[in-house]
Amino acid sequence: ATDDVYSACLESAKTTLSITDCHIVELKSVERTLNDTLNNAYRESSWIENEIRQSQEAWVQYRDTHCSAIYSYYENGTMRLIAHPSCMVELTKQRQEEIYTNFVKSY
Repeated sequence: ATDDVYSACLESAKTTLSITDCHIVELKSVERTLNDTLNNAYRESSWIENEIRQSQEAWVQYRDTHCSAIYSYYENGTMRLIAHPSCMVELTKQRQEEIYTNFVKSY
């Protein structure tokens, strides 16, 4: 699964840039999964589709701002090149699980 590939990538990465690349590849994957989950939520919880869309817009703004703050925190080092995409990956995974649990999974 994608988590195994991601873990293997991080395990074998030897430089800041290769670690960053692992996070960027994983981010693209988890964003696709989140989008698929959102599309399922819009279908399965169609009576509140507008609310889900509004919450998603607010969440994207939060994620981007929060992870940018983490990037700025490490302004004097290369750690920011790892911390920012790592933050994006982790928050996106959490959001996907929240959307799935609240709006897709049968209740």
